[in-house]
Amino acid sequence: MSNVEIRSIPAKGLRITTPAPDQPSPRPGFRPDIEGLRALAVLLVVLYHCGVSTFTGGYIGVDVFFVISGFLITSHLAREVAETGRLRIGRFYARRALRLLPAATLVLVSTLIAAWVWLPPLRLRAIAYDAVTAAGYVINIRLIQSGNDYREAGTSPSPLQHFWSLAVEEQFYLFIPLLVLIGLVLLRRRAAFAALLIALVAVSFATSVASSQSSSISAYFGAPTRVWELGAGALLGVAVLWGENFRPGQALGSLSRWVPLVRWAGLGAIAYAALFFDAHTPFPSWYAAVPVLGTVAVIGAGCLRPTSALKLPFLQFIGARSYSWYLWHWPVLVIAPYVLGHEFDTTEKLLAALVALGLACIGYSMVEQPLRNHDQLRAKPLQAGTFAVALTALTVGLALLVPALPARQSQGEGLATSLTLDGPASANYELLSSRLRTAAQASKLPKNLEPALDQAADDEPAISSNGCFVAVLESRSPQHCEKLGAPKGKGKKRSTVVLFGDSHAAQWYPAMEVLARKHRWRLAVFTKVMCTPAEVDLYAEAFRGSYRTCNAWRQDSIRRINALKPALVVMTSIADHMDLVEGNDDVDGTWAEGWAATTQRFKGTDLVFLADTPAAQENVPECLSQHPKKVSACAQSPQQAAGSQQRERIAEAVGRAGARVVDPLPWFCGDTTCPVVVGNTLIYRDDNHITGAYARLVAPLLAEELLRRR
Repeated sequence: MSNVEIRSIPAKGLRITTPAPDQPSPRPGFRPDIEGLRALAVLLVVLYHCGVSTFTGGYIGVDVFFVISGFLITSHLAREVAETGRLRIGRFYARRALRLLPAATLVLVSTLIAAWVWLPPLRLRAIAYDAVTAAGYVINIRLIQSGNDYREAGTSPSPLQHFWSLAVEEQFYLFIPLLVLIGLVLLRRRAAFAALLIALVAVSFATSVASSQSSSISAYFGAPTRVWELGAGALLGVAVLWGENFRPGQALGSLSRWVPLVRWAGLGAIAYAALFFDAHTPFPSWYAAVPVLGTVAVIGAGCLRPTSALKLPFLQFIGARSYSWYLWHWPVLVIAPYVLGHEFDTTEKLLAALVALGLACIGYSMVEQPLRNHDQLRAKPLQAGTFAVALTALTVGLALLVPALPARQSQGEGLATSLTLDGPASANYELLSSRLRTAAQASKLPKNLEPALDQAADDEPAISSNGCFVAVLESRSPQHCEKLGAPKGKGKKRSTVVLFGDSHAAQWYPAMEVLARKHRWRLAVFTKVMCTPAEVDLYAEAFRGSYRTCNAWRQDSIRRINALKPALVVMTSIADHMDLVEGNDDVDGTWAEGWAATTQRFKGTDLVFLADTPAAQENVPECLSQHPKKVSACAQSPQQAAGSQQRERIAEAVGRAGARVVDPLPWFCGDTTCPVVVGNTLIYRDDNHITGAYARLVAPLLAEELLRRR
């Protein structure tokens, strides 16, 4: 990292003055009010992550941090140019590295080690990748990619995902010196810099509003949709710095009475967002303007008249350690339940957050402050840059090493279970029941597991890659999805069989494909991500509101299915975990009515409602990788697997409406246990989807039910 100095010549529009000795310096010193604001921001984030129900919008603490960061960094750069006529880019990045990297590296390295000790081995590769992207300040891009991938939806949260906000800030730091260089150094005009900054804020804000409606994940984690928040702080910084002939007494004058009002209005805006925003708020969009403008108001008021409201010793203590606490709190919240062996409630999460605060205090005193204030590193950007590269290399090296460490080995061979399409149904049921009883007693994970744990997530139906499992933003299934199944050939006319539903319908495609070949069906597939056939209005995270593409897809699919005049329609979807746009006191009843309404749309068709498969208690491959010698730790009882009363009410409703009901629960559960491995076959590829291998295994049982007529 070189200490590049770019000088400017004072010109009209860029006034460089030296204050007289008897005048207060315009360079602000330590700002206790901003330190207190940092404390409020980190407290909101921590309380939100701990599940404190009062602060449903506590995530806006990150937005407060963004404004503070934009204000301080831009003020520093602009002040340097105004006072010295030059911009020392090398020193700027050196100080940023000393401020951020030591504490971040400590947390990254500690988290990698803790993940290797306590987390499921199957997760190590993904966490190592997260560490590399976090060290390179691009983890927000990774989160956008994985968040838009439906296959990642059921995975456990990464202990490093909170580094996304640091990535956004660093990406802002990459080009804010460029704006200062163009506007203040090359063009030598304050107006030019202000215009560039205003344009940046406007474009980013417009992008945020537009993207929040069409791609909420990209809008939430993306730098283009978040930069305007740092830019708002930056605009405040330059406005304060460039207040011509600024004198506190003159500036306040008759307006002094309004300063406290502005400050409390700003704090009120932050509080309102923290208390009344929630997971359903289309965020960031324009909603982010509430905490952003509130923060601008608080900082701006503090520039005119300091306040004691944010100077409480408690807030000053937390504010000074807010960066370290933010870094530590999330890994502790994610990993601690694995250490103690159970899920945490809110109280336990709060205690874990206090442990994280203790770690933050240690890191702050022993690592963050000593290196941040190291005289030699601060004075020599090249040495600071070398040190920063070394810290990053340490993280990357450990991230590459951890997944390569020896994993826990399983023992024993699993007995393959083979049901036959040509055999009697009673024999198939008897064989599977026997295997389920045996599986309930099994203790070790078989070496010949199919699919292997590290391949389970990829054991998806073929329609996941041929366009017939329709993405969130799509409203229509492709035409070729009506002509799958057995190839054309001589013989009797092929019957059309339809598979209709969400991912829990798509998971049955491997079995349906086997049956289509056997019985020469023309298989028509209408499946869509997180979209139920039931006529209910679902909430979609992608739209932060009504799942409008699902509603359109459902109507189009029903119309096309009826036009096909199929011999059989099989419909199903996940029973739980999908939220309605508008809740009511009888959610189960709403679902039952929705399924009945869809059932009644099909006339003259043999209609089968395939009840939902039982969900696992957690991500099964991850659990098994952690308990290879105690597979029963990943199983659950039939009562737990059956889920809520919604299952029974839906079955009753569709039965009355004219559909046949097939309940697959006996294919997964014995009398006392629902195992996760049967013979050598893995049942689940995550926490709620079955593997293609198990779907094909129970295909003969599915055939017996589908071909049975009333």
